[in-house]
Amino acid sequence: MSSPITAIEGFRWWLVRQRGNGLSDDTWVPMFCVDRRVVDALLTELRRAGVPAQCTRLRASWHLPASPGEWCLWVGRDAYGRAQERLVEVMPLLIRSLRRRTGTP
Repeated sequence: MSSPITAIEGFRWWLVRQRGNGLSDDTWVPMFCVDRRVVDALLTELRRAGVPAQCTRLRASWHLPASPGEWCLWVGRDAYGRAQERLVEVMPLLIRSLRRRTGTP
C-alpha cells in the first residue's frame, strides 16, 4: 500500500487541479492514475460506497501521471479496502462505457 499523505491541503503547491466527492478525511493515500474522462464517475461511485475520494491533476514536473490526461485518485486511508472493493466492481463498467463513447476497442 502507498504511504499516506496527511492533510493534503498543505501540499497544494504541487497540485494543479483537484476534484472531490464531498466526503473528507484527515489522511489520504494515492491509489492509481485514471483517465480524466472517468474522474466524475469514479468519484460518484466512491461516494455511494461511503469512501472519501479526490482526484488531482499533478504538475508536469512530477513523474506521475504519465499522460497529461491522467489524474491521480486519492482515497481516505481508513476506507482504502472499501475503495478497492468498489473499484473492482465498477471499473470494468466504466471502461466499457468509455470505449463505447470513444469508439475504441
